[in-house]
Amino acid sequence: MTTIKKLLNYINNNFLYDSTKRERRQVITILIISIIFLTGNKIYSSAHDIYTLMPDSTISYLFKTANSEVKTDTLNRLDRFIINRYHNLQLFSFDPNTADADELEQLGLTFKQINTLLNYRKKGGKFTCKNDFKKLYGIRFRQFQILRPFISLPEKDIDEIKYTVSSKTESKNVITNSSTKNSSSPTDDSTKKTLFKFDPNFITEEDMYRLGFYTKQIESFIKMRHEGKKYYVKQDFADLYFVNDKKFKELEPYIDIDLVKLLGHEAYNLNTVTTEELVSKIDIPEKDAQKIIEMRTALGGFYSVYQLSDCGIDYNLAKIYSKYLFVAPSFKIKKININDISEEAIKSHPLFNAKQAEVVIKYRTEKGRLMHIEDLRSLNRFDKNELKKIERYFSFK
Repeated sequence: MTTIKKLLNYINNNFLYDSTKRERRQVITILIISIIFLTGNKIYSSAHDIYTLMPDSTISYLFKTANSEVKTDTLNRLDRFIINRYHNLQLFSFDPNTADADELEQLGLTFKQINTLLNYRKKGGKFTCKNDFKKLYGIRFRQFQILRPFISLPEKDIDEIKYTVSSKTESKNVITNSSTKNSSSPTDDSTKKTLFKFDPNFITEEDMYRLGFYTKQIESFIKMRHEGKKYYVKQDFADLYFVNDKKFKELEPYIDIDLVKLLGHEAYNLNTVTTEELVSKIDIPEKDAQKIIEMRTALGGFYSVYQLSDCGIDYNLAKIYSKYLFVAPSFKIKKININDISEEAIKSHPLFNAKQAEVVIKYRTEKGRLMHIEDLRSLNRFDKNELKKIERYFSFK
């Protein structure tokens, strides 16, 4: 502090009144930095002294506490809400197939979890092992870990145990009547679920669980539906990231999509509808129906119902027709490489007029292959919307 006082006196007597404004500002900045450095160093030294005086056990405890707090903070709000319920609960053994609502509440289940469990049982669902309880929609992983020792069910399904034993017996080539009986058909997930007709546009969370889906998959499915995802054909359901080929093959016969319920009226797939259906079902004039089919053939399919106005149909009429047509999200357009298509095909393609086709052919002849959509943009013959459409139907490489 003595050093700082001397510096202030020197500035006051020799510098403050005989200097420019800029010089004074520079000196004040240096002074502030010096004060921070001197006082900060002293504070650090004091803190360091305190730290070095702490016993090793105390330091370890502080680090352990800090780490536990960080881990707790990583839980989301719902996890914290549910886990905190178990601090003051007296847990007891229970069977999820018979426990009533009061018992489930005493075990820390939320009102929604209790309703889900009771509805599952009411519809014929049954818990055969502890892991079945974990699959119940809404049960959190940490919650299951707490309750697991109290679930009065075997760790594994008895059928799964039988299959494991029989498989081991077969591997040793010991053929007996009992082993043949047990190993006749491997037990897969289908024995633990109920198959029934369902519409993916309206199926409930509980029914998704009955079909064998897990909590995270169901949460993702419901979220996508809330965000506006619709299922027009069975293949739309197959495109879900958690529905593999085996799962879809198993569920496909049970998928029953009701378009009337979904849209409020009959609707037809724009990429498969026939001329006769357009005329007789939607009451589209035959001339317009033929234009739609011709454009679909020339393009290789539609990616949106709004493309009806590109078929040479009046915009207002196209808007009316589009209400009764849909394009399935699962429909994939087979792109054509713009470098491989013939000159005649470019000239006759509906996405290119004569001048545009000419500049594309000229570019390929003089400069070689078009490697990106930007190569077309550089020709200054295509507007933004035209380029977007071309990119839907053509690849560049």
